[in-house]
Amino acid sequence: MSDRVRVGFVGAGYMGQKAHLDCFVTIPGCEVVALAEGRQETAKLVARKYGIPSIYPDHRAMLEAEDLDAVVAIMGYHLHHWVVPDLLAAGKHVLTEKPMCIRTDTGRKLAEAAKSAGVVYYVGYMKRSTPAARIAVQTIREWLSGGSCGKMRYIRASMPPGDWLYSIEGPVGAGDAPPAYEGCTAEELPPWLDSHTQGIYNAFVNYYIHQVNLLRYLLGEDYEVTYVDPGNTMLAAVSASGVTVTLEMQGYDLRNAWEETYRVVFDSGKIELSVPAPMARQRGGDISIFRGGDAQSVESPVVPPHWAFLEQARHFIRCVRGEEAPWGTPEDAVKDLEVAEGHARLLAAHRAP
Repeated sequence: MSDRVRVGFVGAGYMGQKAHLDCFVTIPGCEVVALAEGRQETAKLVARKYGIPSIYPDHRAMLEAEDLDAVVAIMGYHLHHWVVPDLLAAGKHVLTEKPMCIRTDTGRKLAEAAKSAGVVYYVGYMKRSTPAARIAVQTIREWLSGGSCGKMRYIRASMPPGDWLYSIEGPVGAGDAPPAYEGCTAEELPPWLDSHTQGIYNAFVNYYIHQVNLLRYLLGEDYEVTYVDPGNTMLAAVSASGVTVTLEMQGYDLRNAWEETYRVVFDSGKIELSVPAPMARQRGGDISIFRGGDAQSVESPVVPPHWAFLEQARHFIRCVRGEEAPWGTPEDAVKDLEVAEGHARLLAAHRAP
């Protein structure tokens, strides 16, 4: 690999531009050299804005013409099953948005393809890159290894829907419609779900898969969903070591704020984590660390005001260079889909006659 990492982009929609291109074009040693975007007039505007020298009608044309080290493919996750295998087969390191795909069987095939190709396939769970979350994970690992606070007993996530865009400006676009790609069909939802629960499942993997993933990252182990209430207000789970897990999902029309919090409870300690809105730049979250015992203390570390999407992009480039190990793996992303399917099965059971 040369001194510069040559990156190609697939997709230039809202997230492609505002959450990813905005970041990658600022990273020293990273050069965005090509864009695959079916909306050709929009592609021209995006290429002009970000200084991308070459545009292509689809990812296959880009792969054939360009010498790339990595590809950032940002599109609807129902299309990952069509695009990602081509990128991995070409030996490119890949970053996509979450979720990895829709179904666990598809996810396992993608994970195996990445393993066979020997490349980094990073699924964009950018909350793992949130500075406050990184501090929380480091503290949890220290407590678990040292035993100073006893055992982890309980972890809770609360995530009412809110203003995830945080009033950020929109992307550029010409208003042209994408073409119909030959052989491109959306991945099907799990056929064992009825139409009502399929819709809930699709919304869950689009939205709450972030919290599903971050809970596992904080725990440092897997968990299994054991209960979902009939109204889909919350789910409960148990981790591999017996830690109780809850995820609260009830909204209350929160339009102008974002309230995503996590509580990690040990025998003699507690961590309170607040994660900022996804598109809130210059915000790294907040964290409070309580240590119990005879010498009780509360610590509120100063968190760097770094945007999670930019931290994720920087981390991905370092992974491509071989400087760091990925903070998440394709196999881990499959486990998120397993949790989502477990949630859907229990929810569907409430509707069974």
